[in-house]
Amino acid sequence: MGRRPEFAYRKAMGWKIALIVVGSLGLPVVNNWAGGLPIASADPGNGFMRIQDVSASLALGLMLAFPVELFTQASYRRQIRRHREEIQRLEEENRKMNVQMLREKERRGAEWLAELESSRAARKGKYSPSIKEIDSASPAEFEMTVRRLMERDGLKAEVIGGRGDQAVDVLAVNAAGQAIAVQCKHTTRGRKVDSRVLYQINGTAGAVYEAGESMVVTNGSFTRDAAEWGARHGILLIDRDTLIKWAEDADHVYQLVDLALPV
Repeated sequence: MGRRPEFAYRKAMGWKIALIVVGSLGLPVVNNWAGGLPIASADPGNGFMRIQDVSASLALGLMLAFPVELFTQASYRRQIRRHREEIQRLEEENRKMNVQMLREKERRGAEWLAELESSRAARKGKYSPSIKEIDSASPAEFEMTVRRLMERDGLKAEVIGGRGDQAVDVLAVNAAGQAIAVQCKHTTRGRKVDSRVLYQINGTAGAVYEAGESMVVTNGSFTRDAAEWGARHGILLIDRDTLIKWAEDADHVYQLVDLALPV
């Protein structure tokens, strides 16, 4: 999109000044020439410009300059109108292009999700731990389970958990190179995960690990405050019921949570 057009006002001003000067000098010169007087003379009585001549000359110069001013303003208005029309045209083209790209992305996303459904059996045969196995695992083993589930679903994943992990236990990367920071909360007593866990990963996922997505996985559940806070701040939550679908039923992680599709 081009810049707002700027009419050559300096050039127009030069023309106006030139016309004023020509008009101011032209009238006495013509009058003197017509009267047979010298065009210029030091003698006040012999061709020197009178007050009447000066006033009439200035008026003539201004009259000659007035059309230039009108032409300048009209030209500028035409340029502004063409500029606005060009902006509207480009905005409309951009809107149509964005709509087309969005539709294409939705189409490819739908096809990709359909392929995930058809490959469920392969995922189930590759790795599908039961919820009983998950419940009996240690916190470190739970982190490994989440990593393996991510890898089963085609993501690259590594366990970060440990001292200094800064609230991220597993870091996964999808096919588009987008990072997903995961906090794993294992419980054997059905305890609920509260909002403090979400605060922690929300503060470190992007700042420390440059992750575009944050996720908390638990074999328990979330408090209502945590669920509401996560929805409000875009943190993806996998609770016990969703974990069963992910592990035992071999649902793909992209079918369970609203991750940005790598298409």
